[in-house]
Amino acid sequence: MRFIIFGLSIIFFTLSLIITFKALERPAHTMSYLPPQKDVTSERDITFVKDIASEKEVTTETDDAIKKLIEEQAMNKAIVADLQATIAQLEGQLKTREVTLKSASTKTTNADNGPRTLAVFDGETFRSGKSTINQTALSTIEKFVGEISASQGSRVMIEGHTDNIPTGKLNIDNKDLSLRRARAIADILVSRGISSDRISAVGYGDTHPIDSNDTEQGRAKNRRVEVKLMPREGNN
Repeated sequence: MRFIIFGLSIIFFTLSLIITFKALERPAHTMSYLPPQKDVTSERDITFVKDIASEKEVTTETDDAIKKLIEEQAMNKAIVADLQATIAQLEGQLKTREVTLKSASTKTTNADNGPRTLAVFDGETFRSGKSTINQTALSTIEKFVGEISASQGSRVMIEGHTDNIPTGKLNIDNKDLSLRRARAIADILVSRGISSDRISAVGYGDTHPIDSNDTEQGRAKNRRVEVKLMPREGNN
């Protein structure tokens, strides 16, 4: 009986050791095969931060694009304003030219129908108090003699003018002097073949000044003879 009890004790003791050993061995075996755990919270945080950074980049790019668009619009407005100003200036110049052309056309028409000045002999042609013509005036007369000859039926009006300086001669005043200067031009035209019947000479003295007689330059301008071609009667 003792032997049986002793044998059972050994069996139970052996089983206990086996169970204890298995119990100690299982956790170690289980832990060795557990897969490594991922830090889910950390990955979500990183993704969230990346999303925020991406949104900021998009916002910055959008702001830059808007600023660039505004700047381009401002530049375009400035360009349009410059173009409008240029167009307005060109239109003004065009209108001015049109007015000038109309004026020139009117003057041409009037010239065809009214008196036309062929030449003006100024103070260099006559010295103060004198009616003698210089060589330059002779050359000028030669230039328009042909035009007078070609204008059959027209008349030639020669108007003499002086400054306000007295002639210093008892029998000759400025009016007489201006008439003498006009006749001097008329005599040259007659010598060049223009009929005296077509020529009229008149002296106005110092009654028709075109400049001030207070200066030498002004008096030289006032000492002049104007030669005008008058249209034939019935052309007006």
